[in-house]
Amino acid sequence: MVYHFGVSFKEVGFCTKFLDILWKENLIRGYKKTDKGTLTIFLRYHDGSPICTRLVILSKPCDRLYLSLLDLSRVSDNFGTLIVSTTKGIMTSEKAISKGEGGEILAYVG
Repeated sequence: MVYHFGVSFKEVGFCTKFLDILWKENLIRGYKKTDKGTLTIFLRYHDGSPICTRLVILSKPCDRLYLSLLDLSRVSDNFGTLIVSTTKGIMTSEKAISKGEGGEILAYVG
């Protein structure tokens, strides 16, 4: 298996908020901004396997996905980590449930 130290891409929108959540959930080792507007994400591995193997964008501008608090609590156990945009900011589904918030489901990280 080939280990990738990190990946780089151009910074857009709310990338840093999203990456802060991934870092707090121990899904990445960290990230670094460069002067040229690019981000380098440092990947995390455990026993030779990557921690984060999948990132799926669920809500798109043409097809937004919203879940109420009740629906969010029902589906959050069946997925890895859901990233939710609420009225109180971007957070994981567990944090949104603890704050009593539903919202727009941005992505699934597994």
